[in-house]
Amino acid sequence: MGNRDAPFVLDLPDGYAVREAAAGDAADVASVYADAYPDGTEYPLVSERAVRTDLLADERTRPFVVEHGEDVVAAAAIEYDSLETGNAQIGKLAVKPPFRGKGLGRALLKHRVNVLETDDSFRGLIYAGAVTSHPASQHNLVARGFAPFSFQRHFQGRYFGVANESEIIMLYTDSIAYDERTVYVPEAYRHVVERTLAQASLDLLGRDLEITEGTTSPGVALEWLEIGLEHSREFLWEVTAAGDESWAESEREILAAMERNDTHMMVPIDANAQELWSLYGALESSGLEPAGFLPDWLTRNGTNRDAFVFQHDPDETPAEVDVIDDVKALLDVLGTDYRVLEEHDRYWTLEI
Repeated sequence: MGNRDAPFVLDLPDGYAVREAAAGDAADVASVYADAYPDGTEYPLVSERAVRTDLLADERTRPFVVEHGEDVVAAAAIEYDSLETGNAQIGKLAVKPPFRGKGLGRALLKHRVNVLETDDSFRGLIYAGAVTSHPASQHNLVARGFAPFSFQRHFQGRYFGVANESEIIMLYTDSIAYDERTVYVPEAYRHVVERTLAQASLDLLGRDLEITEGTTSPGVALEWLEIGLEHSREFLWEVTAAGDESWAESEREILAAMERNDTHMMVPIDANAQELWSLYGALESSGLEPAGFLPDWLTRNGTNRDAFVFQHDPDETPAEVDVIDDVKALLDVLGTDYRVLEEHDRYWTLEI
């Protein structure tokens, strides 16, 4: 812990307390996840062994629990270096059904942001992956200073039903750095970048947008770029200008992966690299779709880089999603095709 102030007061109900999980909590934490997820779920943390090895013993994960008396009734975690080096994800939240509606999920969200915001050794981006079957979670995040920046269709595993879950990447806007650097973006994608930067800061966080009329940068061949698949995750691609930290793979590999049509690819393009203008049109013409703009998402050679994200979803079946107004506005600016199935008091049900 450091000298920075915690932004939130937890306001837990009487008789409840948040603490860091310990090795002896494995069975209780597994019970929380098993009770929170349906029978037959593919969620990995419903067994004591998985909690012990994949959560409590993982050095990149910091788990927390809510206790009521001697009972563990809720669990959550901070996942460091999740999806991208230097970032921290607020994830793995679950509350036992009898204890829902008491603000425990809200308290765990606040606590984890407080932990990160008061840690002088952490200066990265704080984000959450909000599934589209839980609009209340989306409201909870927005009310605590998060905003939707990217939409990933069919991105998560089959945790809540027979189909993969769609997800919104929501950034804690106070964790995005103000930095005077240039974002190179084709005119066709300008509105996506401007909208997402404007919702975090009226002055666009110091970013200077340099716009090109077309979607290609003359004289730069795709073969010049180094494009690679991070094989440890299989669904995540990185596209960056040639450098010490890029993978020496080829454009042919990304196209071959798309032709196999068995891998969901999230493709973050280094938006501060002028050379990558040439890729936007090439990726979209190859079947990838714009998914959003993530400031500070990449860390390269010790510096933050912004990412324009494309995705390829091999599942062609329609996705039904429940989204709040802020997320629907993101889908509108991305040009996502959808139809409204139902309009509720605080969210929309859409078919993507």
